[in-house]
Amino acid sequence: MQRNIHGGLAAVAAAMLIPGFALADDLPKRLDTPSSAAVRHAVGGTSPSSLPDETGTLDITEKMGNLLSTAKETGEVMRLWADWKAGKKDAVPEIFALAKNGNDRARNLAGYMLDNGEGVKQDSKAAAAYFQSAATDLPLAKYNLGVLYFYGRGVRKDEGKAMALFKESAINAGVEQACVQLALYYLRNKNENDAYKWANEGSNRGNVKAFYLLGRILYQRGQFQAAWPWIQKAANASEPNAPAVMSLMYRDGKGVGKNTMMAAAWWMIYGAMNRKQIGNNLTTVSAFGLSEDEQRRAINFANNWIATHGPDKRISYQKTLIQTD
Repeated sequence: MQRNIHGGLAAVAAAMLIPGFALADDLPKRLDTPSSAAVRHAVGGTSPSSLPDETGTLDITEKMGNLLSTAKETGEVMRLWADWKAGKKDAVPEIFALAKNGNDRARNLAGYMLDNGEGVKQDSKAAAAYFQSAATDLPLAKYNLGVLYFYGRGVRKDEGKAMALFKESAINAGVEQACVQLALYYLRNKNENDAYKWANEGSNRGNVKAFYLLGRILYQRGQFQAAWPWIQKAANASEPNAPAVMSLMYRDGKGVGKNTMMAAAWWMIYGAMNRKQIGNNLTTVSAFGLSEDEQRRAINFANNWIATHGPDKRISYQKTLIQTD
């Protein structure tokens, strides 16, 4: 009976997983049981550290209109994009004609198409030129140009310039992906004060990755009750790393009542979402010291959760954007 349940978990997990980009520093290297090393990988730090009180949001609201200042122009460009996606090949030269005539949204779209090789030959150097020409008046183009500088794609790698462009696109247009890029950058560079600020900004815009990052920082800080709702929100939105922290919090009774059965269930969900083959045996579940009944309930919970939640929200922050979500 237990072997069949495990097989169901593995099958459902395999069906729901989709190709995507995961940050290696967000994931434990192996999945057996939540070891100390796994804890550090899952929450992104070795010990809680001091962070400022909750930061107020940046003065962005009045600037949001900059992204779509001319609805007519935007509609025309997106209509042509939809035409090309529907198979109308003549839409591509029309997009580039609009870009040549100074339509910044068309320039941004042309840059996206060149960077991603959609409808045209892939050419990130040419994409950078289009993004640069649109960046003066279109904050989203600044974000896209920042992506190219951050990864050194089509331009010389320059993380400082990338962060400046991300900040401008976040402040001038509330580009939520820019907030996440900034939070991740500052986390990697051990600047948790600024990481917290930008994760908070991204969370205010409903970004699922930002929910996880904000909860993760609060967890590191030792503010477990404050971390819990953000981690829970991220996990329920299928953010792929949040279930690991959910498991740790249930296991240790931090921010939520201690519950080893739920800790085991969430660790299995984490493994399934991240392609770990935990559905083939009882190694992971038994490591939590559960009774046979608790093991069965943990597996059932994991099965049901995977069956009722959509594909994980694993998006590539290496990709440039056509528009914000």
